[in-house]
Amino acid sequence: MKQGSSVRLMAAALAAGTLLIAACSSDGSTTNGTTAATTADTSASETTAAAVETTAAPETTAAAETGWAVDTSACIDPAAAEAPIEGTVKIGSAMPLSGGIAAAAFAPVKGGFEAYIKYANEKKLLGDITIEATIEDDQYNKDLTPGAVSKQIDAGVNLFAGIIGSPNNGAVRDTLNEECIPQLNALTGSPAWGEVADYPWTTGILVPYTVESKVYAKQLAEMYPDGANVAMFYVNNEFGQVYADAFKELAPDYNLTIVDEQTIEAEDPAPPVSQITSIAAKKPDVVMAVPLGAGCVTFLGALADAKAQNADWTPATFITNTCASSLILGAAGAAADGLYTSNNLVDVAAPANAENPNVKEYLAFMEAQKLSEIATTASAGWTTAEATVAILKQAAESPEGLSRASIINAARNFTFTPMLARDGVVDKSSGEEDPFLAQSLQVLQYDADTATFTDIGSLITEFES
Repeated sequence: MKQGSSVRLMAAALAAGTLLIAACSSDGSTTNGTTAATTADTSASETTAAAVETTAAPETTAAAETGWAVDTSACIDPAAAEAPIEGTVKIGSAMPLSGGIAAAAFAPVKGGFEAYIKYANEKKLLGDITIEATIEDDQYNKDLTPGAVSKQIDAGVNLFAGIIGSPNNGAVRDTLNEECIPQLNALTGSPAWGEVADYPWTTGILVPYTVESKVYAKQLAEMYPDGANVAMFYVNNEFGQVYADAFKELAPDYNLTIVDEQTIEAEDPAPPVSQITSIAAKKPDVVMAVPLGAGCVTFLGALADAKAQNADWTPATFITNTCASSLILGAAGAAADGLYTSNNLVDVAAPANAENPNVKEYLAFMEAQKLSEIATTASAGWTTAEATVAILKQAAESPEGLSRASIINAARNFTFTPMLARDGVVDKSSGEEDPFLAQSLQVLQYDADTATFTDIGSLITEFES
């Protein structure tokens, strides 16, 4: 394991991102502090048989003879890593809850995460163990994440889950691995979360950005069998660079020619007019875009203006699934119509999914919590918490019982289908052999009139480990 210079000194900078973020919603909660989920009655409907089946964690494989197991002898305090967790399991996280556009974009993720923790407690998914979630504000600033995490470590948090942003997760990865505290389901698709040998206590939950790039390149090859000219627009941080590097590396294999590259700073709220003007001048067949948060909306607006000024230019627009929310695309209005993106969760707002028993269960619970307004985007936080609880359940049912060590063992020997997963999606991890939980994606096209997505082709699974 790579060692940092101090138990509390955390550093590393990686890429930023999350799935299903929205720029124009709020969950109406406080900006930081502890949310202790209760077991109060709710008006949500009873769990359907299908929901119970998908929510239940599979039998543990961590104790299997050939299963991956963490080496606790490398921990600062091996006994603490193996100590039983009883009564209450405390989950910590850090998210941008104040400080600008990132807070507005990610607020529904927090709401969905907290909602599932409450759901899990009410359904007693961990039996007599109560789950508490503490979400501290790091303002999407990696320099503030270490302080937020240290505060929660000092308060006795047993694990972390759903920390938003690759640089933010990277800033605490050394410390959490030194102290052998599970850092589960990082809400980012950075390929760095596959470094199991060096960082065994850190896992991600999103499809790696490199895999998403492969999915888009494959789709473009089908749409343009004779090749295409592509312009790239991406946020100027490591999140955007990971996407851009992966796509550029793949482009020649799919007969795609990069004719322009434009970037924008992550915290720049201004529409990227000059960047899109440059792209429009090249009249590419395709625009491959990697904006972030509220930047999804400003990018689409600038692109729509440029297309209006160039009537003969109608590029296919691909936008990463960091923007794949009907809320954020709805904020862009007609400018988002026809764009391509991807997802591995169902669109809970689509009429076609209205009778899906898991969607009905989810929407009923969110309505009971007065969170219907953010339900589409909150599904990202809900699914992250759901996977975390399933890991905890698997660890609790293992021969070792619930401990920090059994939690990370469960996370790395894990097969699970979330409630809101698309048909065919199975999340699976297997130690160093397959460190990435999610690697399947469905390419989608957005209809601005109905604010829903249409499947393009079938679920792409060929890039799974």
